[in-house]
Amino acid sequence: MKYNMLIVGVGGQGILLVSEIISKAAMKSGFYVKKSETHGMAQRGGSVMTHIRFADEEVHSPLIPKGSLDMLLAFEPLEALRYLSYLGEDSKLIVNSNPVNVENYPPIEEVLKEIRKQENSLLVDAKKLAIEAGHPLTQNTVMLGAASKRLPIKKEVLEENIRKGVKRALEENLKAFKLGSAST
Repeated sequence: MKYNMLIVGVGGQGILLVSEIISKAAMKSGFYVKKSETHGMAQRGGSVMTHIRFADEEVHSPLIPKGSLDMLLAFEPLEALRYLSYLGEDSKLIVNSNPVNVENYPPIEEVLKEIRKQENSLLVDAKKLAIEAGHPLTQNTVMLGAASKRLPIKKEVLEENIRKGVKRALEENLKAFKLGSAST
């Protein structure tokens, strides 16, 4: 078994935290893991991409070739469109439907329309669920919850790594994870 996952978004959305939680949960589950992070701009708002590869045998490269993803998890809609070329025939696409607030953002309905054209796509209103969880900055754990049903890692192991990795608003993050998981 091998699994290729790409997590994309912009700086400040908690992508690196979620990639660390998934990587550690995969290791705890007995998989070999490789991870690589790319920061477009080392500041809030810059493009961020994390490759995570795990398998039951040694993984030799952290970088995922285009067209071979199992899952693209996008914390931002426009960033999802940027990385569609990584999708394969059976890839899952999970996207936060809420755009970041930047100038000259294309009309959101046009962006979401393109995402909906992709097979196996799921749009998640992570902002709404994060607010319901009690903290708007838990959108990343909402998205992790949405992805959890499609990962070959037990939810309990992911929750354990949330407990270990999250330093603030732990209860809200756990609730966000559960709400995200129930949203799919």
